[in-house]
Amino acid sequence: MFSLFTCGARKALLLAAIGVGFCLCANPIATASPPTQGANPSTSASSTRFVVLTQPVKVKIVYGETVLPAGMKLPVVSSDADFIRVNYMGEMHTIPIAAARFEVSATEPRDAPPAEGPPMVPTEPLPSPSSTPGTQPQLSLQSGYDSRMQGGDISMRELQLLLSPHCSEAVDLSGAGTKIYNGTAYLMHSEQAATILGLRHSVPSRVPLATPGFPKNSMYYIGYDGAFEGRFNRLCFVTDTANKVVAIQLVDEHPKGRWKSAAALAAATWSTYNFINARMRASDTMRVEAVSKRQGNVITIETQLYQRVRTRVGRKNVDRYEEQENAKLFIPIPFARIILHCAQIGLSKT
Repeated sequence: MFSLFTCGARKALLLAAIGVGFCLCANPIATASPPTQGANPSTSASSTRFVVLTQPVKVKIVYGETVLPAGMKLPVVSSDADFIRVNYMGEMHTIPIAAARFEVSATEPRDAPPAEGPPMVPTEPLPSPSSTPGTQPQLSLQSGYDSRMQGGDISMRELQLLLSPHCSEAVDLSGAGTKIYNGTAYLMHSEQAATILGLRHSVPSRVPLATPGFPKNSMYYIGYDGAFEGRFNRLCFVTDTANKVVAIQLVDEHPKGRWKSAAALAAATWSTYNFINARMRASDTMRVEAVSKRQGNVITIETQLYQRVRTRVGRKNVDRYEEQENAKLFIPIPFARIILHCAQIGLSKT
């Protein structure tokens, strides 16, 4: 009996000793730090980060200032607690962090910090009007856009006469996507419109517009020199405060060889011959013709300015009128209604 007990005890002691030895050998392996390995470029998340603007942001560009619209996606260069540095059109701009949100890609953790790196050029086109309900861009206007301007009654009345046969006045800030001219659309960002028309290599100028009847303190025009439709030498985008296109005008500032007789211009009693540049005839020796027509959802206003030239034929003086400038203005119906609204208020306060 004692012998059996002794053998069992020895066996228990032997098993316990083996277990202790196993634990002593196993612990160092479990707690050892694995060797540090470099990130595998092929499996690591992309370092390119983007932000989406949550509100319009004004930035300085080569030819003045522009407003980046809400919803625009921009690559991040760097960021801190207050500002984000983004790349726009190959240049770095600093915007408030409160004006944008970071966009997280499917392969990147949501809490990853913004990546530092060289400026990245966007690979996607500038934003275009969305077809998703509820996300359509709207016309951006300053407060008091329909308050009365000083003077300008003649131009406002002429705009009424030219636009009212084709639409009625209304305050409608929608209508994005309405085709305007050669692929451009209403409320399309002006940079995208310039790309569509092949104007990106031109150097434009952005100027506040003060045409009576157009929304007050809310409009700009961006001019491009070039050759358009075989006879116009200048194209202008009319834009809102967020730099979205609302109208387009073509101008031939130096027409050659076109003239009309005095009899042919007897009924030409218009005064404004360039609405975007607010140009009006200066004397009775000038005549202005104007005509409007509607094509689809766009109203086209064509104007011509003529200057009287008096020549001697035998014993008589003969008057003929040589063309000095002509313009072709494309106005989408939604914006034409806004113009009629502003003109109606402006004229009712006289």
